[in-house]
Amino acid sequence: MSRARVPGPPAGHDFWLLYTSAVVSGLGDWLDQVALLVLVTTVWHGGAGDLALVVAASMLPLLVTPFLAVLVDRRQSRRVLVLTDLVQAGLTLGLVVAPTVYWAAGLVLVRSALGSVGGLAGQIQLRVSVPPDGVRAATVRLQTAMQAVKILGPAFGGLLVAFMSPRAVFAANACTFLVGVLTARALRTTSSPSRNTDLHYFEELREGFRHVFGSRILRSLLFVMCSLMFVVFLYDSMAALIVPALGMGTPYIGYMVSAVGLGGVAGSLLMGHFAERLRPFLTMAGAVLVIGCIIVAIGFAIVQEIRLDSTVWLCVIFLLGIASAGILVTFPTIVHSETPVGLTGRVWALMNSAPTVLNVLAPALAAALVVWTGLGHLLLMAGAALLLTAVVVAVRLGGVPHSDPPSAAAEGAGRAEEPTPGPAP
Repeated sequence: MSRARVPGPPAGHDFWLLYTSAVVSGLGDWLDQVALLVLVTTVWHGGAGDLALVVAASMLPLLVTPFLAVLVDRRQSRRVLVLTDLVQAGLTLGLVVAPTVYWAAGLVLVRSALGSVGGLAGQIQLRVSVPPDGVRAATVRLQTAMQAVKILGPAFGGLLVAFMSPRAVFAANACTFLVGVLTARALRTTSSPSRNTDLHYFEELREGFRHVFGSRILRSLLFVMCSLMFVVFLYDSMAALIVPALGMGTPYIGYMVSAVGLGGVAGSLLMGHFAERLRPFLTMAGAVLVIGCIIVAIGFAIVQEIRLDSTVWLCVIFLLGIASAGILVTFPTIVHSETPVGLTGRVWALMNSAPTVLNVLAPALAAALVVWTGLGHLLLMAGAALLLTAVVVAVRLGGVPHSDPPSAAAEGAGRAEEPTPGPAP
């Protein structure tokens, strides 16, 4: 293992283009989310069913992403980024004139599918834009930015909605996709199209599944992430109930979100400084252990009706955000280190989509458990599950060392290429 160091810039021109696109896109997503909720509830006077329809439209495409990933791996990543952002800009402008919630849900459904495809292309582009030993530093920088966007995005979105109509905010969000088009066209590198043109679609699809389930590390990581995300969504979906149960007012729901975001920024920066000294799964186990202890403490406080100053709970939630960075940074680092560039789209899609299925089920189960056992006991059970997961990960996978992702040259696949100067095709 190399000596630990503070990572410098992971790459040059292309990485910063990707970074800029990710930040602008993240802000746009928050603008869109706030505007859509206001449009459905305030303009169209929709109820819970209408909100559920829009949320489902944004989530369902995630379940079919692994089946779209084959098509992404067959194309140049730069071309996919340009096309998906361009079409998403048009669909977002469609929301400006959408007459009903059903039209809006249809536009959101298609746009979400294209967003998933663009996300896969972005991961592939990251691999060909950053040297193998810079992927961890690149991941840290991107994760830090996304946590900062989590703090600024909702506030900025609420501010715009206060001074503009929701439809005007959609028009502003369409501009963020156009920024993505411009940055993608300016990229100097791109991935080569898949050379397995003789393979049938389903054979290429199976190739991605075989790689994940044939790798002990990826298979274990997938199981761990499914377990973690399911447990996390059990209590996260009940956040609106947890805050008043701790004796705090409704505004503290927003303060808690900001505290988690600030903690995520701090945690990502810490990961950038110290992660190379630690084994990846051991880092993840430590993060889960801290989160589990915090959730148990919150559950115990609710069961025993312990009342603490709100500042104390904000500090606790800040610590929760710091610990979460140990998972959010380590997960993509492990996936990239175990995946050839040519399989990035298919592997990334599977590793992210499988936990999504459980995330859809978790809120319904959490609601039932709250009725059956009470909110505090739900948190105690979730915290205990996290502690058990931390121990299992540390014992079974703690010895796995850090490794850099395979380079395109090492794969012999010629995935990274330097095109001639000029706009993207």
